[in-house]
Amino acid sequence: MSGPAILLIGNYPPPFGGVPKHLEGLAPYLAAQGWRVQVLAGGTGPDVAGDGFAVHRDRRGALERRAATVAFLAGLAVRGRAGPAWTAGREMSPRVWAAIMTRVHLAARLVEQHDVRLISAYNLLAGAPVGAIVAELYRLPLVITNLGEIFSHRSLVLRELGMIRHALARATVLTSLTRHCADSYREVGLTPPVQVLHYGIDVHRFGAVPGDAARRDLGLAATAPVVLYVGRLVRDMGLHTLLAAAPTILTALPEARLLIVGAEGDLRPEAERLATAYAGRVTVRANVPEAELPVMYAAATLVVAPTLGHRACGSLAAAEAMAAGKPVVATRVGGIPEYVADGETGVLIPPDDPPALAAAVTTLLRDPARLAQFGRAGRARVAARFDGEQTNAQLERLFRSLLPAA
Repeated sequence: MSGPAILLIGNYPPPFGGVPKHLEGLAPYLAAQGWRVQVLAGGTGPDVAGDGFAVHRDRRGALERRAATVAFLAGLAVRGRAGPAWTAGREMSPRVWAAIMTRVHLAARLVEQHDVRLISAYNLLAGAPVGAIVAELYRLPLVITNLGEIFSHRSLVLRELGMIRHALARATVLTSLTRHCADSYREVGLTPPVQVLHYGIDVHRFGAVPGDAARRDLGLAATAPVVLYVGRLVRDMGLHTLLAAAPTILTALPEARLLIVGAEGDLRPEAERLATAYAGRVTVRANVPEAELPVMYAAATLVVAPTLGHRACGSLAAAEAMAAGKPVVATRVGGIPEYVADGETGVLIPPDDPPALAAAVTTLLRDPARLAQFGRAGRARVAARFDGEQTNAQLERLFRSLLPAA
């Protein structure tokens, strides 16, 4: 007998990170628990079909989308069911409403085709308003999850605050992955109750690669201290802070190596200039496939996450590093302190402070016993709080609790 159907509204890889990475693990997990999972994703990546789940993207041209949406709204009006769409339209600008209704049409089609019983929507400016209208149309429970969009798109959030209030009023449960982002509603004068539910990672995957083998693969000496950066090659991720701190680190520790890994960004040329200046000691690897990241972490002695933004709900790189048993030097911003325990699994420093970053890295690298202690504690912390099987199970239990009684 088939289980209940759920509609997830949020981006699915590519790209990796954030909601896409979360859904990549959650969709097959829910399917394994008996759910019939439909994902309505944005972007232009391929549709994906797995065992028990499917990912849908809108591949229609502009004219086809417009005509189909108009026909959908007309059909609702004929059946006397257009109220939720018109009510929502009064809370948003016409341009935004038109874009939202295009996705509402697709979501409604999935609800009807698959007998969806619950909706979980991500992003207050994208998935949440779509989920709210569809949930009201079909009287379904709705979970809305926000991340850092209130911080990163504050002016747009304020401009569309009516739309967001409309969505929140129709949500059954609100969630966020850290207390920092759960409290972000206060930035725009809202105080809804929010459950904190962490996003997990595959702890075993990041702890299963032997460090010696990883270093051989990357051409790194077995005994060299290796400082690893994983993230977009941009200022927002704090890469400029590391680049400024690097000469101090490399001068203080002549045997140290710096490995910079991440998606393409505007600081790549600057990073490559550093690699040229310190030939053989600094390596830059842009656009490394996500599947290769466990090797990078395994090769590291410690990992730096010098993120700038208050918007950061957490740090995927910090969680992955700790899963690999690596200490983390990170900035005390956003939700990162909810990941990295200062003085237990790593060191927290002020943002945009190259001397502080250099001092923390060199001090740790000169203390092998502390490095090992932090690594063990980090691995235990991730296993206890951020293991994907556990976090997906928590979310699945929430979903089960919201299903209408049979």
